[in-house]
Amino acid sequence: MAQDRRAGSQVRRTGVIVVIVLAIAFVVAQTSPLVRTAFKPLRAGMDDIVVQTEGTLHGVKGWSFGESARLKQEIERLRVENRQLAIWRDASISMNERMRRYEELLDLVGEPLPNGVSARVVTETDGPFADTRLANAGARNGVEIGHVAINTQGVVGRVIRVGNRSSRILLVSDLNSRVPVMGEISGVRAIMSGGTGDEFAQLVDKPERDDFIVGETLLTTGEGNAFPRGLRVGVAVRQDTEWRARLALSEAPLDFVRILPSLSIPAPEDDPIPASETPDEIAVSQAEGPSEPQVGATE
Repeated sequence: MAQDRRAGSQVRRTGVIVVIVLAIAFVVAQTSPLVRTAFKPLRAGMDDIVVQTEGTLHGVKGWSFGESARLKQEIERLRVENRQLAIWRDASISMNERMRRYEELLDLVGEPLPNGVSARVVTETDGPFADTRLANAGARNGVEIGHVAINTQGVVGRVIRVGNRSSRILLVSDLNSRVPVMGEISGVRAIMSGGTGDEFAQLVDKPERDDFIVGETLLTTGEGNAFPRGLRVGVAVRQDTEWRARLALSEAPLDFVRILPSLSIPAPEDDPIPASETPDEIAVSQAEGPSEPQVGATE
């Protein structure tokens, strides 16, 4: 037994000595210039082997059965589209800032989007119209007949009936809907008429001879005090020889809307000048501006 213990102790001491020698040899190999120079050709050969192996593996990864190639094309298309959208975003921010400065310089009376109320809409069954929705906001929430319903994509419709807690919205896709629109770029105007489905609407009563531009955004004109000016309603498309509008209504699920006042411009007879003021007095008071207190005046 004692001899076995001595043999085991000898083996352990030998193992420790071997480990120490290997550690010293590794340190010398990493620090000695002579050793590093001797191993440099071997390392270069190993690097070549690694590079060739990586190229072969990359080629194996590049093997495609059609699906991977389509995914690569789609990714590249999305990258290009993302770069283009970034350019348009920067241009839009710049133009918006420039327009705001022009309006301030010209003292232009703008048309800010009015405050409204958000509501949830549901499909109406057996209603008096083909395309209507019921909203869970009514007279208690300030909703009135003629208010405009929009969502994140654009105009949805108009309120045609109001209850205490609910209201009925006539969609722009309904046969009875008429919306004055214009092209955002061309400026061509027309009346957008529903009745051709939930995706497209007709563009009728076009007074100009010019045509719309394919793909341009269609906006409300504000004529007739029916809709605020500048709300998006869809995109101009050409089908055979007719111009149609691809409705913004069809671009997103219709579940929540924002109901806005129509911002109608009152007629002069509905907003007369007070009898105590004449047009000359109003012009003089606006030219003089607010009166300033006199210095040294006593109460």
